[in-house]
Parts: sequence; C-alpha cells; structure tokens
Amino acid sequence: MANSPLPDPWSDILGTDLPPNRRKEVLAAFADVLTEIEKLRELDLTDVHPCVIFEPTAPYRLPRKD
Repeated sequence: MANSPLPDPWSDILGTDLPPNRRKEVLAAFADVLTEIEKLRELDLTDVHPCVIFEPTAPYRLPRKD
C-alpha cells in the first residue's frame, strides 16, 4: 500500500473532474463568496434571536383533547 497515490480532493472527495485551468477559474469566482462567509462567521449573534426555530417535537407537546 506504500505505492498507492494520495487522494485527489477534487475528484475523489468532491466528485468533480475539472482540468487545472478550470479549477483556478472556479476558485477565483468563489473567492469573494468565501470572504463574505468569513465575515458572517465573525459576527457576534449571541443576543439575536432567530426568526425561525426548528422544533420538531412541538406538535407532540400540545395538550391532548380527550
């Protein structure tokens, strides 16, 4: 197993098979998006309540009408 090639993240992990020049174009296109995502992750939202809360057990906690 010492001669096995290292996995290629683009094809083996992500399932894409792009030529190197196209990979550079894709990375350049998403560079600004990744910068904005980093800014969002740095926001302190501890005092902000979400507008939607996913609570799948809520219908089961309603009072029974027996």
